[in-house]
Amino acid sequence: MVSIAVAIAAAGAVITGGVPGTAGPLPVTTAAQPGPTYVYKVHAPLGEQAQNLLSRGFDVLEQRDGDSLFVLGAKDEGARLQQAGFTAVVDQVLAPPEWTPPAKKSQSAAVEAADINETFYGGYRTVNAHHAHLDAVAAQYPTLTTLVDYGDSWKKTQGAGGYDLRAICITKLNAGDCALNPNAPKPRFFVMGQLHARELTTGDVAWRWIDHLTAGYGTDASVTALLDTTEVWVVPQANPDGVNIVQQGGNSPIYQRKNANGTNGSNCSGSASSQLGVDLNRNTSSHWGGQGTSSQPCDQTYKGPSADSEVETKALQALWRSLYKDKRGTAPGDAAPADTTGVVVSMHSYSNLILFPWGYDASQKAGNDASLRKMGSDLQAIAGSGWTSGQPGEVLYNAAGATDDWVYDDLGVASFVWEIGPSSGSCSGFFPTYSCQAGTFWPKVKPMLMYAATKATSPYGTSTPPTGCDKKTNDTDVAIPDRGAAVTSTITIAGCTGNASATSQVEVHIKHTYRGDLVVDLVAPDGSSYRLKASGNDSADNIDTTYTANLATELRDGDWKLKVQDVASQDVGTIDTWSLTV
Repeated sequence: MVSIAVAIAAAGAVITGGVPGTAGPLPVTTAAQPGPTYVYKVHAPLGEQAQNLLSRGFDVLEQRDGDSLFVLGAKDEGARLQQAGFTAVVDQVLAPPEWTPPAKKSQSAAVEAADINETFYGGYRTVNAHHAHLDAVAAQYPTLTTLVDYGDSWKKTQGAGGYDLRAICITKLNAGDCALNPNAPKPRFFVMGQLHARELTTGDVAWRWIDHLTAGYGTDASVTALLDTTEVWVVPQANPDGVNIVQQGGNSPIYQRKNANGTNGSNCSGSASSQLGVDLNRNTSSHWGGQGTSSQPCDQTYKGPSADSEVETKALQALWRSLYKDKRGTAPGDAAPADTTGVVVSMHSYSNLILFPWGYDASQKAGNDASLRKMGSDLQAIAGSGWTSGQPGEVLYNAAGATDDWVYDDLGVASFVWEIGPSSGSCSGFFPTYSCQAGTFWPKVKPMLMYAATKATSPYGTSTPPTGCDKKTNDTDVAIPDRGAAVTSTITIAGCTGNASATSQVEVHIKHTYRGDLVVDLVAPDGSSYRLKASGNDSADNIDTTYTANLATELRDGDWKLKVQDVASQDVGTIDTWSLTV
C-alpha cells in the first residue's frame, strides 16, 4: 500500500477573526486541535469516477496512484466515503503533534511593523515576514525592483484586519519597465505562490526565487542575461488571509486551502474537510462551475457564489490584464499567435506534476497544445525522475475555474501549474519539514524557473535555433594520461543567443582500451559541471556515445569544455573528437 505523508500535523479549527492592521503580527488566539487526521485511498479511475468523487465535496488531494485518489479527513470520513458508494481504505493515520502556540505579540502600533524573521513550523515565513522581505529587497536593490500593491485581501476590504496583495517586478530597470501596461518593452515571466494557503513549499520557493535573482544580477551570467532582457514578476502569497489562518496553528499548521471569506458557510466546523472560504483556484470565469468544483460552501473546492466573486481573484485578473495583451480568440481551440510573449506559473503542492490548459476538460485541446506540451516535457526533463506533465484530466482529474485556464483563456499567455513535492517520503505533503526546502525543493525548482523565464520571449515561436547554434565539433586529439590529471577539449559557441536546450546533445568519441577507467564531464562557460559518464567496471574499448544533457539554465554562448580523467592505471587513451549541439 502506498503511504502518503500529507503532513505531520493535524488540522485545527479555523479562527474567523482578523488581525488588526495591514500585515499585522501573528494572532494571539490559538486554535483547538482535534484528534488524528486520516488519509483514505479511494478507488477513482480517471474519468467519471474521479469527477464523481470531486463533486461530493471530499478533500481530494492532488495525488493519484494508478486508479486511486486520496482523501483527507477525520475518522468518520471513511464512513462518508462508503455511504457515497466508494471503496476506501485507510492509507495513513496522522496523529496530532505536540502543540506550541505562536508567541504573543503586542497589538500596539509601535510594534506592529512586520518582522522579516518571524516564522512558524520550523522556519516557514509568516505573512508579516514576506511583506518585510519585499520591502527589504526593494530598498537594497532599487535599480532592479519595483513593488506593486495590486489590491486588498477579503478581510482588509471588510475592515477586519487582512493584508495588501503585493507583487514585485524584478529586472534591470530602464524606461518603461515594470509599468502596468501590456505594451511593455520586455517580455514578462510571472510566478506566484500560496494561492492555496496550506501549500507552504510554494511561498518558500517564491522567497528564494526573489533572492536568487536580486543577489545574482552581475555575478551569475544566466541571471544577468535574464534580467537584462525580461521582467520577472513574483507574487509570493496570493492568498494572505488564508496563510494567516494556516500560521495560527504554529507548530501544528491548519489545513486551510481557501481564502477567509466566511459570507457563505460561516458555520463550517473548521475540520480538514469543512472550512470557510472560497477556493480561489476554482473561482475564475474560465468555465466556472464545471467539473472538479463544489457548490457547498464548506467544501475545499467551493467555487464561490459566482464567477470571479472574490476580491483576490479580481485583483489577480486585473494585474494580469495590465501585464499582457489579449492575443487569442474566444473558442477553446483558438491558438494565440506565434509572436505572443509571456509565461505564467502558479506554484502548488504536491505530487510532482506539470499541468497546462485545458484543465476543465482533458478531451479539449488548447490551440497552442503542441507548444504547451513541449514546454511541459522540457520542464519534466529538468525536474527529473518522478515528475509527470500533461493536462490535469490526463494525469489527475478535470478541474474548472482554475487560474491557469483563465490566463490562457482570457489572454492567450502560456500558463502552467506546478505541483511541487513528492507523493511519499519525508518531504511529501502540504507541510514538509522545513529542511526539505533548501535540501530538496529549491535545487529542483530553480532550474525549472530559469527555463520557464527564458521561454517568456517566445513560448509559441518556432523551435529553430538562432543563427550560430548549429552543431559544433572539435576533432583535435587530446592525450589522456594513465591515472593522471583531467584533460579538456574546448568548443566555443558564439552568436547563439538565449539558453541551451533541456535536451542538448554531446557526441563523444574517445579511444581507450578500458573505458571503465574514464570519468567524462561537460563543463559550461560559467564553470558548472555536468557528469556524462562515471567510472565503473566496463572492460570494453572506446567511447562512441551521444549523451543528452539538460543545459536549460546555461547560456549557449561561451567556451564549453569536455573534461576527461583516467582514474585507474594500466591504460591510456585519446579524446578523438567530440561535438556539441546546444
